[in-house]
Amino acid sequence: MPSPFPGMDPYLEDSEIWSGFHNKLANEIVYQLMPLISPKYYADVEIYTASVNELNIGMATHETYPDVGVYYPPMSDKSLPEPVEGNMSVSTDPISAIAIPAAPLTREVPFIEHTRLRTVQIYLTKTSHLITSIEILYPANKQGLKQLENYRHKRSKLIRSAVHLVELDLLRAGKRPGPELTDLPDETDYLLLVNRMGLSRISEIWPLPLNQPFPILPVPLLSPDPDIPLDLNKAVQTVYDRSGYVYRIDYGKTVPPPALRPAMATWVAEKLSAH
Repeated sequence: MPSPFPGMDPYLEDSEIWSGFHNKLANEIVYQLMPLISPKYYADVEIYTASVNELNIGMATHETYPDVGVYYPPMSDKSLPEPVEGNMSVSTDPISAIAIPAAPLTREVPFIEHTRLRTVQIYLTKTSHLITSIEILYPANKQGLKQLENYRHKRSKLIRSAVHLVELDLLRAGKRPGPELTDLPDETDYLLLVNRMGLSRISEIWPLPLNQPFPILPVPLLSPDPDIPLDLNKAVQTVYDRSGYVYRIDYGKTVPPPALRPAMATWVAEKLSAH
């Protein structure tokens, strides 16, 4: 069963769903592009690791962690040491009953979890030279000072290099990372961007409201090769169907934050009432 929304489903922005959706969407884009670009080019998913503590996005935890790098081994009650009261740890062995002073200072060590972020890259097959970087923004790319600045630095390096940048911002929350992305139309919920390599770096921008489908997005290659089409509607719906999100999402709940504009909230309510 397809999503009730024509383009991006805002319920996929939920912190419990987004990470898995993000990963699957990156793979689906590769599957869609490969028949269009091979054999001259190939597409792959670049995976890089970021600390969840540094992301500062409040991602909810699950019973399973498909993209988290720290796991907690099960411990039985018998494997836990008996608690000792007081300031001294005293051996009960009559042969070595020596008082051992407790440490003067104790501090809890936080577990540092990691999440794997994905970028779709298009390379020239013969040389593996990077031609196009397709960035699917993660909450960390738009929230938290350190991670926002890290992504802005990465973005700036791409724009200064001989690489095309395609940016897919399918998140309503957070700050737009590009300096050219200010003063957008008030009804902008999602944003697609293509910035082509060249002497002048002009961003082609598609600001989209929630109630519109995605346009077919041009993905540039090396001249004189023509752009190839990226059908985001098909990619999102394919991931939605294969992942069974229709069974996981409760459309009776409020749309995940941020709050919708009044006109869009009315549209969503009407859309879901007919679903």
